[in-house]
Amino acid sequence: MTRKYKVRDLERAHKELNELLGKIEYLVPIVVVEGPRDAEALRQIGFKGRIELFSRVNLSESDFIDSLATVAASVVILTDFDSEGRRINRNLIRLFERRGVRVEVGLRREFGRLMAELGIHTIEALDDVVSAL
Repeated sequence: MTRKYKVRDLERAHKELNELLGKIEYLVPIVVVEGPRDAEALRQIGFKGRIELFSRVNLSESDFIDSLATVAASVVILTDFDSEGRRINRNLIRLFERRGVRVEVGLRREFGRLMAELGIHTIEALDDVVSAL
């Protein structure tokens, strides 16, 4: 289903997303996403920071968390905003916090609010919004 956007709303949301991504780049060393299409969508909307894929092959959750806990004091988790993405987010928060890594949930919440305004729930759908501009 394709959603019809008002150009002005898209431009405002895109601007707000860019501002938020700039804030994330400045405040947090690592953004965690589910897969490569999510990382690609973030790059398409202008994110230049470090992105780590949760779905890396042959790497357990524990090893994934440990590898990031050694290099980052905080992370932002940008999994999808559907039931599966929220479940993964909760699990990752628990695992990161056990290892002493701060999870910036407020930045995720703000990102989710902007996505909801655009009527999308998956990170990979962000590139559709950009291409609609």
